[in-house]
Amino acid sequence: MSHWTKNLTDIPTPCYLIDTSQLKNNMAVIETIKTSTNCHILLALKGFATYHTFSSLHSTLNGVTASSLYEARLGLEEFKKDIHVHCVAMNPMEAKQFNTLGTHISFNSKSQLQLFLKNVAKVKPSLGLRINPEIGESPTEKYNPCGQYSRLGIPISQLTYSDFDAIDGIHFHALCEQYTPALFQVLEKIEQRLGPSLHHLKWINWGGGHRLTDPQYDIQALIAKINEWEKKYDVQIIMEPGEAIAKNCGYYVTQVLDIIKNQKDTAICDISATAHMPDVLEYPYRPEIINASIENDYKYTYIIGGNTCLAGDIIGSYSFKEPLKVNDPLIFTDMGHYTIVKTSNFNGVKQPSIGMIKESGEIKMIMNSSYFNFKERLS
Repeated sequence: MSHWTKNLTDIPTPCYLIDTSQLKNNMAVIETIKTSTNCHILLALKGFATYHTFSSLHSTLNGVTASSLYEARLGLEEFKKDIHVHCVAMNPMEAKQFNTLGTHISFNSKSQLQLFLKNVAKVKPSLGLRINPEIGESPTEKYNPCGQYSRLGIPISQLTYSDFDAIDGIHFHALCEQYTPALFQVLEKIEQRLGPSLHHLKWINWGGGHRLTDPQYDIQALIAKINEWEKKYDVQIIMEPGEAIAKNCGYYVTQVLDIIKNQKDTAICDISATAHMPDVLEYPYRPEIINASIENDYKYTYIIGGNTCLAGDIIGSYSFKEPLKVNDPLIFTDMGHYTIVKTSNFNGVKQPSIGMIKESGEIKMIMNSSYFNFKERLS
């Protein structure tokens, strides 16, 4: 890591940096799963869509998952492989466009499937239904796709055998940041409820939320389960991990603009939780900073705050071995997934620029933020 942190002088802040070496390491893990099974693994664009990196992913991944027309078009233009669509709801005009863009579509309800069939003259993609297994695991209920009153997928208790007549596959997304035990519980529930119907399918999409590239993830157990299901039901197993693809691949570089003293010291940075890393407020979670620790662990503790008028635009409290000074850089880790895709221009703060860290340590900028990024969103 240190070989590239010396090259920060000339990059604009705030700035996301994508580490191509770590992305390559993650792909090696995915490749192990691919070569040991017949499964397909997709890039979920809702989590990571920095298309300048797609050349590093293309040879390993089978395509992308798109949740909207814009994502589907981006996948078609930049990834140029399978486009798996899951849109919570679409109108008739969108249905016609998805029919052209997608290779697979998983509908969120039976009525959405019927709307599609009514408005499309000749069906091109392979069609499926998203189901809600009515069991799921997530660190927080807000991110539980199968929580109470969930709007995502058809409750498994509402499915009938006839629902499988017009489809090739089913899709479930029941996990968030989970390992194999949680997945296996979901699979067991699906087998208990739908067992005989699974034999009539061509593919089953196990969705996302799998921490495949986490060192603690039991890859061999996953491989065995994929092979078991593909043989038992003669289906194509599909996975679309969001976080796992870009895990630990991203950094977010900011600099200290001011130090505010009000009972506690606050470092104001050219950063924003609400505009650049909203999961800090929504999830919530606390990102790590290189060479920093938890509050009061080191001698000097600061609240790290954003540069907007939102009173709660706070990233958290961190301690440092040396006092912070204006213009000091701070580097947040694991900032690749669910960050760049969620940015906004609240308060007119500029979009972070984006760069790529080459294996040599050289930083190549691929997008420099400008006023026009802000203006074009407002019309």
